[in-house]
Amino acid sequence: MTRGSARWKRFMWGGLAAHGTLVLLIATLAYQGALWSYLPAIPHFDLAGHFVLIGGLAFFLDGVLGYRPLTRGSPSWLRMAPVLILSLAAAEEVAQAWTPQRTSSVSDFLADVVGVLGLSWLSFWLAGRAGTAVAHDRG
Repeated sequence: MTRGSARWKRFMWGGLAAHGTLVLLIATLAYQGALWSYLPAIPHFDLAGHFVLIGGLAFFLDGVLGYRPLTRGSPSWLRMAPVLILSLAAAEEVAQAWTPQRTSSVSDFLADVVGVLGLSWLSFWLAGRAGTAVAHDRG
């Protein structure tokens, strides 16, 4: 592992820890019904939150996992981190249907999908631009 790669990996681990903590805090407040009183009345703020929060998890987890493909024979664009994050996002969106303080919606999940795809691509692109070794990139 090169010096730049080690620095990138530390950045990704730190980012995942910090961002994951933020996501857990926001999710906890939302399930307690305490979150919305703190949010400004900005149209589509919820969708932007899904994009940034869930997409951010994919951004950092993809880097932590070294942009690993889902399976050994799968193409490099089908990576493990985005699939894991989208699976968790889908499960969480379904769970919201049974929670009185939350609402489940297709638009929230679509914002998750766009955030995960966009920010995991950005993570991969930045890793390449930074000259870090992307161990699992196969084309």
